[in-house]
Amino acid sequence: AAATTAVGMGLFSYNRGNYQFDQKMHYARYQAGINMAIAQTGLYKQDIAELSALTVTRCDCYHGIAAMGLTILTAIYCPGKLGFHVPPPPGWLMGLMMVNVAGCYMFLGLTLWYCMHAAMRADTAATHMLTRFVRLPIPSQGMLDKARKFLSSYEEQPLSEVLRVPFTRHQKPAKGRNGGYNEAMDIDDAAKGRSRHGYDVPAWYRKEKAVDNVSTIDTIE
Repeated sequence: AAATTAVGMGLFSYNRGNYQFDQKMHYARYQAGINMAIAQTGLYKQDIAELSALTVTRCDCYHGIAAMGLTILTAIYCPGKLGFHVPPPPGWLMGLMMVNVAGCYMFLGLTLWYCMHAAMRADTAATHMLTRFVRLPIPSQGMLDKARKFLSSYEEQPLSEVLRVPFTRHQKPAKGRNGGYNEAMDIDDAAKGRSRHGYDVPAWYRKEKAVDNVSTIDTIE
């Protein structure tokens, strides 16, 4: 009786330690995934800011060039004639020149307007995307509660898991049992033989897979 009790306590402590280690790795994996998702979203936010800055910077260049052109045309157009110290060109030629200068003035004014409009639209679009669509995936309290495990939840494991003999399978194929876990891994046979797959996965893993297939965010059960 004493030997049986000692073996039972040893198996209980061994499997409980495995469960505790698994849950630590499970939460660390969850944190790593969240951190990578946050870093990825940070890259998206940086991409949006840099892409919109390209439009804003280019429009600023065109804006300056158009403003200098308007300044030069103003100096030509306002006096109303050419050649202050020499005889002016014929009137018909001056008329054509003034019409062309006025047309250039109009198109440069449109250039200024479109440059300002495009720059503001690009800046507004970047702000809209950064504040509405590309937000950091900060986990909610419910998601954190779902990812963690109390050590007392080990008591919910089946007796076959609590007293499982080391180096034996968690479960064998049988009617009514779910299998096929981790079968889609593209690894060599030797590595696959060292991994937990098929039916040979812990009970808590099977339960989490069943819950995750129903709802991965809204429930914390």
